[in-house]
Amino acid sequence: MRGDAQRIHAALVEDLVASGALLSEPIERAFRRVRRHRFLEHWYRLEATRLQAVWRRVEFDREDPDEESLAKIYSDCSLVTRVNGYLPTASSSQPSLVSRMLEFLEIAPGMRVLEIGTGTGYNAALLSEVIGDPEAVYTVELQPDVAKRALDVLSQEGYGGVHVLNADAVFGFPEGAPFARIEATVGCSDLSPHWLDQLSPDGLMLIPLQHGHLHPLVQVVAGDEHPIRPIGRAIGHSAFMPIQGSMAWANPWQSYLIGGLPNGSAWRRELPISLPTGEAGVDPLDDETHRAFYFYLTLSSRELWRTNEGYGLADPEGRATAVIASDGLAAHHREGGKTCAERLCDRLEDLLYCWERLGRPTPEAYEMEFVSKEEIPSLGVEPGREWVIERPYYWQVVRLP
Repeated sequence: MRGDAQRIHAALVEDLVASGALLSEPIERAFRRVRRHRFLEHWYRLEATRLQAVWRRVEFDREDPDEESLAKIYSDCSLVTRVNGYLPTASSSQPSLVSRMLEFLEIAPGMRVLEIGTGTGYNAALLSEVIGDPEAVYTVELQPDVAKRALDVLSQEGYGGVHVLNADAVFGFPEGAPFARIEATVGCSDLSPHWLDQLSPDGLMLIPLQHGHLHPLVQVVAGDEHPIRPIGRAIGHSAFMPIQGSMAWANPWQSYLIGGLPNGSAWRRELPISLPTGEAGVDPLDDETHRAFYFYLTLSSRELWRTNEGYGLADPEGRATAVIASDGLAAHHREGGKTCAERLCDRLEDLLYCWERLGRPTPEAYEMEFVSKEEIPSLGVEPGREWVIERPYYWQVVRLP
């Protein structure tokens, strides 16, 4: 590796260690050995024009990369590597998120691991280093060109033993089962029953599970009746591209407005309960307290709304929104939608009071149980402390102990 590449690569690792994203020696060693820039040949940058935002392809020479490209590649940011029209379909994930997920997996030499979403192959290489055996790593990628590219680069970088399958991830990788660990690196609509069938009885899965517009990292283990009722708990946060193929999902929390809302808010008022404030233009969901309330919103309502300004509720008919912004509660409405906006604001304040009375629980405070759609979930805790989310294959029962 060129001297400047070694230096910039090492600086990223030191930053990850200093931030606490890298804690264990085996994972730190893997990050030092696996060269992120070797798994890339370009990326896309979103640029705003007068009329629209467009993805601009950024090329670089992976054999002789310039320092500007290396600085971007070895920064703590995700890089979009494939787009379809306006939508990104593949990326190299943010290194600090990659490292935290590897720490959460609690992987050790001798384990067999399944990865859902191959992407560039970078994470599969890291898994190979931590486990110590590329042949113990199995990874599934839906997009044929992405899978082929990852397989080629993994071979070039010394990880040719990794098993790369171009297939719909819902079916897992039955030829490699059972797996001690299953890690998804895409935002998942649900657990796949096939993944559970392929999980060792004492194994665990780490799944970025769709809740609204975010993907809490949910650690899933076998329940007493494995694999009938696995149990889970959120242990971190993330925001991934949604899974494709047969597990693609019409996000039930996504509200689409017909249009006609003014750019500026109709009015603003203070929140009845204090939440952290930030600078204008800063996403409140960057703050863990806001993420905690947002998770509660995903349990309590399907009419969510999110913009660059903040998050909140939307009228299904497109007349109004109520948004928690950096400086309070903002209402937007079309002509004739003022009463609707007021109702949304009142509803949002009521939910904020409910969350406050529950003790401001974080996503990590809830217990989760996944019940087959062939069953009827049994409920029984105190009202207001238990919720059911209908997913493609499972009922997700969320309880606050």
